[in-house]
Amino acid sequence: MENLNSPKQVLVCQHHTCRKDGAARVLETFQAHPVVDVTVSGCGCLGLCGSGPIVLVTPDNTYYWHIRPKNVPTLIDQHLRHGQVVTDLLHARLHPDPNEFL
Repeated sequence: MENLNSPKQVLVCQHHTCRKDGAARVLETFQAHPVVDVTVSGCGCLGLCGSGPIVLVTPDNTYYWHIRPKNVPTLIDQHLRHGQVVTDLLHARLHPDPNEFL
């Protein structure tokens, strides 16, 4: 269920390349584990083809790449519930210095 007024949003790219790489299952996994005050939805291309599936957390502007369903529980627990960025899943080109989040 979506809460369009939630302070945090998780966007999972559902464009061609990300879908080919398993983005639909990533989105399903997030949706199967709802977090209070977090909206999860699929979105169009985030412009990072070849790095997917891409997950964007807003308003943090945090991009995660090559996300698999097995990564979702970690993202939920650490980032969405406890506010700790998961540095080993950060998109390296967009977040070249993971220390920016420490």
